Amino acid sequence: MLMWPSSDPLTKILIDRLQAAGHEIVYWVGERPIEYLNPAGCIFHDHYDAWDASRAEAFRDADIAPADPILIESMYATESLLLSMMNKRYDEAPVDERKHVYYTMLSYWNHVLDTTKPDFILYALVPHSIYSNIVYDLARTRGIPTLCFEDTWAALRLLPFEDFWKGNEGLHVSLSTCVKQELTLEDIGKELRDYYLATRELREVPSYMQQQKKLAEGFGLVWHRIAVALRALRSGALPRLLSEFARRAFMSNLRGEYERLTSNVGWDVPFVYFPLSFQPERTTSPQGGIFHDQILAVETLAAALPKAWEVYVKEHPSQWWLRGKTRYSSARYKGYYERLAKIPRARLVPIHASSFELTKRSKTVATITGTAGWEALARGKMPLVFGYPWYRDCPGVFRVSSAADCIKALEKIERGAEVHEQDIIAYLKALEENSIRAHLADPPAGSPVVQPEENMRIIADFVLSHMNSLRPASQ
Repeated sequence: MLMWPSSDPLTKILIDRLQAAGHEIVYWVGERPIEYLNPAGCIFHDHYDAWDASRAEAFRDADIAPADPILIESMYATESLLLSMMNKRYDEAPVDERKHVYYTMLSYWNHVLDTTKPDFILYALVPHSIYSNIVYDLARTRGIPTLCFEDTWAALRLLPFEDFWKGNEGLHVSLSTCVKQELTLEDIGKELRDYYLATRELREVPSYMQQQKKLAEGFGLVWHRIAVALRALRSGALPRLLSEFARRAFMSNLRGEYERLTSNVGWDVPFVYFPLSFQPERTTSPQGGIFHDQILAVETLAAALPKAWEVYVKEHPSQWWLRGKTRYSSARYKGYYERLAKIPRARLVPIHASSFELTKRSKTVATITGTAGWEALARGKMPLVFGYPWYRDCPGVFRVSSAADCIKALEKIERGAEVHEQDIIAYLKALEENSIRAHLADPPAGSPVVQPEENMRIIADFVLSHMNSLRPASQ
C-alpha cells in the first residue's frame, strides 16, 4: 500500500522501481493530477477525497459495516489524537461531527485493510492527515510493517522511521558506538559539518519565515487583499466580503488579545524560553503527542520551575501570517492567550522579541518539537523537549513528559549541567549514517542541491533496500 499524497510526476520513478522489483501496489493514495500513473489493478484514492472521508471509486458501492464498539474502543488513543488533528481540515466542526467523521474513516480503512491485505505500507512523511494516521495505527495493531520519513533540514538529511514514535532504531545503535569514539567535526561530512557550524552562529530568521512576513505584512498584505477583492468581484461575492471585513474590524482577534497580555522581557529574571509552535501542523499533531496542547506543556513546565525562575512564552510569528491570519480558530481559540497568561510564573513576551536573544539569555529552551530546541543545543544549552522531533535522541536533550521530568532536568541545569560538543558530533555522525541525502518537502534556502530525478531515485533505492531487508532469509 502506497500512502504518497503528491502531485509530482516524478512519483513515477518510485512506482516503476517498486514494480520492477516485483512489488504489487494494491492501493495508492495520491493526488488527482497524477492519477494517470496509477498501475494496472491498483486502487487509486485521491488524498483530498480521503481527507474528506470520501471513499475510493473502487469501494464506492461496497457494503461496509459501521465501526463497532470493539474496534472503536481498541483505537481510543488514536481517536483522542485525531480529534485535535482535525483542527486543520475540520476547524469549524463540533466535536460530535468530528467523531462521526472519524468513525466513518475508521470503518472504511479497516475494511480496506481487510480487503487488500497489504504486506507493507509505505508513507512519504510522518502521517498527519487523519486518515493516514488511522491506517498507520491499524497497521500497527495488525503487525503490518510501515515506513515513513521526516525532513530534518539538517544538510538535506531525510530520516526514515519504521515507527516514528520510537525513532530510528539504526540511529540508536550507531549513536551508542559513536559516543565512545571521541569523534571530531572532521569525522562528519562537509555538508553536515557546515550545517552544524552555521546553526551554531545563526542570527537570522529562516528564509521561509522572511518570505511569509513579506507576504503577510505591509505591501504584501495590501496586494493579498487586493487579489482577494478582485476574485470576489469576479464571482459576485464582493458585497458579502466587504461586509464580513467591516464586521471583523470591530471584533477582538488574536493579535489584540496577545498584545493586551504581554509583558516586557526582564533580562534580570532567570527564565526558560518557550517558543510556541505553529498550529495546526504535523510538528505538534501527531509529533507532539498529548502536548499538542501547548498550554498543558507550559503548565507542566511552570509547575517545575526552580524558585524565582519564570517561563517566557512567545507566539510563533507564522501563527498570524498563515491560514486564518489573526482570526480565532480551533488551534488558537478566544481566550487561548489568557489561559497562558494566568499560569503562575509564565509570562507572555512581545512577538517581536528576538528569539536569538531569548535563547542566548535563557537558562534553557523548552519546546514541543521546534527548531529552537536544536538551535539551543547547538549553542551549548540543554533543551527540554515534550514531543518527538528528529533530534530527540541527541545527547543533551531532556525528553520530558511530566512535571517530575522537568524538575529533574531543571535541577541539573541549575547545577551547571552542560552539553558537550563531542556528543552533538556523535549524534550528527549517527544521523549521517542512518539517513539519506534527499528531501520530500521543498528544502529551505541554502540547503545542498540534489536534482529532482536523482532525489526520487535515492528515495526509491532506500525503500527497496529496506523492503528487501524485511524478507525472510530463505526468499
